[in-house]
Amino acid sequence: MSMFTIHGGFTGLAASSRVRLARNLKGYPFRLTEAQHSEIAEKVFTALQSNPTIGPEFEKKQIIPRSTEAARLIEEHLISPELAQNGGWLIVSRDGGVAIMVGEEDHLRLQVIGTGLCPKECLETADRIAALIENALPFAYDARLGYLTACPTNVGTGLRASVMLHLPMLTATGEISRMTGYAGSRGCAVRGAYGEGSKAVGGFYQISNQVTLGASAAELTGQLVETAAAIIDAEKKAREQVRSQSEAALRDRIQRAAGTMKSAYLMETSEALTCISDVLVGLQMGFLTGTDPQALYRLEQEIRPAMLTGAPQERDQKRAALLRDAAKTLQFDI
Repeated sequence: MSMFTIHGGFTGLAASSRVRLARNLKGYPFRLTEAQHSEIAEKVFTALQSNPTIGPEFEKKQIIPRSTEAARLIEEHLISPELAQNGGWLIVSRDGGVAIMVGEEDHLRLQVIGTGLCPKECLETADRIAALIENALPFAYDARLGYLTACPTNVGTGLRASVMLHLPMLTATGEISRMTGYAGSRGCAVRGAYGEGSKAVGGFYQISNQVTLGASAAELTGQLVETAAAIIDAEKKAREQVRSQSEAALRDRIQRAAGTMKSAYLMETSEALTCISDVLVGLQMGFLTGTDPQALYRLEQEIRPAMLTGAPQERDQKRAALLRDAAKTLQFDI
């Protein structure tokens, strides 16, 4: 197991958790030149390397604007579309659990990713990494406001904590709009899987905190966990409601999706995501067995266009092969 591996609960419905801290170095302007980006990346990397325990876990790489690798790193949720578009630097642990973007809106965007519902554990790791860097490179901080950031909405904790949830039944029943309102009343936002401006595909949503000022990072993260748990509970109830209304139709949809995964030779992204979503529901509700849901969450990332090489039809063929392989051990509970 990697040093930065973090696992949480609700893995049937919570795909992953992420904590991101926005930090800026004291003594530098908010808007940097490319040379300053490179300088800061080297200083941060050196600070991490000074720790003999975690230093060897990290590597530094330059992000070439609009490159194939940049597109792949977006799909892996390791960099933002902005960094992929404009270029910069990425300092990342070998398992991808910790990633530090240099050259985004703030000097540093430090993120930690875990599986399941574990934003509190991700925050603990992020705080440790941030403290190690800050010991060598003081951050811009105000005693009254907290950490200073390029965007006023991030001032204070600089925290953006999020949980990726799988909510297909709330989507199908239209209840997702009500849960979005509930999340908003709790200081959280509901967005597509890739954050602000993205659409939900296959029932995958990102729930994140909107408030960064007036409470500690731990308090904000705790509120996010409570909100996510309530939404998870609503999704479970929606699934049981659909089961009670028409179990035969639900079972048919799930088994058709599993059958398609087992046999398709060509598969477009949208159809693949729908199949994965339906099979995940089947596993959660006991209609299917034989596959780990977390493996399907990983597959959901692996089948994205940027993760596959070749012409469109070649990618469709590779995508179908990945789904067939994942479905080999699926069994119907008839």
